[in-house]
Amino acid sequence: MRLLDRGSNPRESLPREVWILATVGFLIAIGFGVMSPVLPVYARTFGVSSFLIGLVVSSLSVLRLTTMPVSSLLMRVIGPRELAIAGNALIAVTTFMIGIARSYWGILLWRGLSGFGSALYGVSSMALLFAAAPPTLRGRANAIAGGGFVLGGMAGPAIGGLIASISIHAPFFFYSATLAAAAIVMVVLLPRTPVRQRQQLRDTTIGLVDLVKDRRFRAAIVVNFGTGWQSNGVRAMLIPLFIVETLHKSMTWTGVAFAIAAVAQACCLPLSGWGTDRLGRRFMLLAGGSVTAMMSIGFALTHSYLVLVLLMCVYSVGVSATGSSAQALLADTVPISAASGLAAYQMAGDIGTICGPLVAGATIDVASLPWAWTFGAVIILVGVGLAWVTPRTVQPQVGHTTSLGPGGLAPAR
Repeated sequence: MRLLDRGSNPRESLPREVWILATVGFLIAIGFGVMSPVLPVYARTFGVSSFLIGLVVSSLSVLRLTTMPVSSLLMRVIGPRELAIAGNALIAVTTFMIGIARSYWGILLWRGLSGFGSALYGVSSMALLFAAAPPTLRGRANAIAGGGFVLGGMAGPAIGGLIASISIHAPFFFYSATLAAAAIVMVVLLPRTPVRQRQQLRDTTIGLVDLVKDRRFRAAIVVNFGTGWQSNGVRAMLIPLFIVETLHKSMTWTGVAFAIAAVAQACCLPLSGWGTDRLGRRFMLLAGGSVTAMMSIGFALTHSYLVLVLLMCVYSVGVSATGSSAQALLADTVPISAASGLAAYQMAGDIGTICGPLVAGATIDVASLPWAWTFGAVIILVGVGLAWVTPRTVQPQVGHTTSLGPGGLAPAR
């Protein structure tokens, strides 16, 4: 596989590894979509408080955040392919153990260990994707890989009710099975990382301090922090509360709203990937970030369910553009040998996801709902401002890009 320059053929097909990772993402997301809504109910069967239920739900994110630096070190030792497989296998085992747990503390323990597996898979799968896609295809590669997660996340809740009706334990066994299937796909289809290339990963001299000096890296970090804060944190918390407590509609309508928004995001992913590659990372970051910030303010002002759904769809379009371009910008900046940079990017999103709901909840208690949305919008706009001063035309740094060839990770030529 050969890295392409800016003038390469725009019709070149995506590398096989991108489609493999998209398939793996679909298998992971569909199982997670089945399991996730059942987890709080399952924890409640042990007679614990709502706080302890929330602790179970958040334990994965907390352990994922705290173990991300360890994951970046392990990737340099055993290689990204091997670490991705190990991470998936660990989540599969721990999820199965949650399903057979006989106490609340057992659930909490195994859920936390799942966060470690998620950290292992997260940093290594990103490295694999960045290595596989040449610069001129990175936007589309990120869109396709992200599309696997979006489609799986849409399909999961659709079949979750049927599986949960069998037994409250069944969703955990189903998720464990889809994770095992994802690991098998990677074992069979992804090439091994040669020992020589693992040595190259260990010998890297590029550290986080070096990366922070790059304006593109700073922009990508802040954008991902803002996305975690607003999309994965605040939106996931405030939209259901608004629909149920302000609009006085059932939780069913919440599910419908998120499902429609997910469809809108899935439909826009190919266009977002194309725009990232052909119009530039900077342009798509500015456009996507501006849209998400404006829609956040719209959420705070609307009092109509139909308008809310429309705003959520437009917001999802902005998230699609922002996500594809931010990861492509990160890939242009961070070599896979600088695993600390990949870990820092994911940790920024995790910190935003954890802190966003806490700050939003505290803000609502002392101020009002619009202010809770405003903080996240400001963070996104800061990321947009940093993106504004990044180079208009992205060129990969010499020696910083690698490609995934038939033998595994190899320096690009």
